[in-house]
Amino acid sequence: MRIAVDIMSGDAPAEELLKGALKAHEDFKVEIVLVGAEEIVAPYADTENGIYTAFSKSVVEMTDDALAAVKEKTDSSMAIGAKLLKNGEADAFVSPGNTGALLGAATLTVRKIKGIRRPAIASIIPLEKPFILLDSGANTELLPENMLQFAYMGAFYAEKVFGVESPKVALLNNGTEETKGTELYRESYKLIKNSELNFVGNCEGRDIPFGFCDVLVCEGFAGNVALKLIEGMGKFMSNQINGLFRKNIMTKLAYLLTRKGINDMRKKLDHKEYGGAPILGIAKPVIKAHGSSDARGFYNAIKQAKVYAESDIIGRIETSIAKIKEQSKDVRGDLNATAVSEAD
Repeated sequence: MRIAVDIMSGDAPAEELLKGALKAHEDFKVEIVLVGAEEIVAPYADTENGIYTAFSKSVVEMTDDALAAVKEKTDSSMAIGAKLLKNGEADAFVSPGNTGALLGAATLTVRKIKGIRRPAIASIIPLEKPFILLDSGANTELLPENMLQFAYMGAFYAEKVFGVESPKVALLNNGTEETKGTELYRESYKLIKNSELNFVGNCEGRDIPFGFCDVLVCEGFAGNVALKLIEGMGKFMSNQINGLFRKNIMTKLAYLLTRKGINDMRKKLDHKEYGGAPILGIAKPVIKAHGSSDARGFYNAIKQAKVYAESDIIGRIETSIAKIKEQSKDVRGDLNATAVSEAD
């Protein structure tokens, strides 16, 4: 397996991401294509041992306009990595860069799975019981049919990656009742409820940390807010614990007695444990690593790319999409018929 990695587009120095990529190559026994400036990546080329390089001349910045960057910076590390994936020179692509630009590169260069209207960023939330949150930032304007597709794609990912049989699917909403939320959420509720998925209803924000579901579906604005809030609360809790145990000699002794449990909790709250999020709905595996990824975070993003590429999630989506579309039409027809009947 060969994984292309963009080491230029993140917030961390390229040398930091190089460390994570080279360690992943060693630990996971995968070939790596280091995509970056020639002067940075060329010294690490070792084709006999599966380390390749691809030279870029520009970088997609976090502040760049996403669509303009995709069209104009065709010699960027992000664009070159996407082309390697499209042309079969890599089996997966990992980038920590501008989310909108990566989504555009994946959609326009690698292309979507036929029948998928919108790809979704599927963030893995590392709480007591990890779950998948999608969409977590790609789409802010959706149709109920898009949300149904997200639900199916998230369920397929949970089955393959987490080994969960019949994953519990929920909608992120401002109440548990079926009538809560905007029209998008009310209509999506009806579609997913009448699907073959294991739908458990609406999930309120306060229930997110307590294993309510395996797949949490929403549009990108709400998903990104939820994602950043969870990450922020993880850092807040870690800082509070540090302050608590540094108060005096007694609290420092208490820390020594509870250190293992505290470290385990920190690990559960650390987004670097998964490193990034797959963009589901793209025809080949693309992983959006965290923009702030350090060596460990990038290492784990590459690990996730390997797992994704080895799974049959994309094939499962491809073979199921016709059925999903037909089901959506059938449910729509039933709902419209019910509405007409009630009006009469």
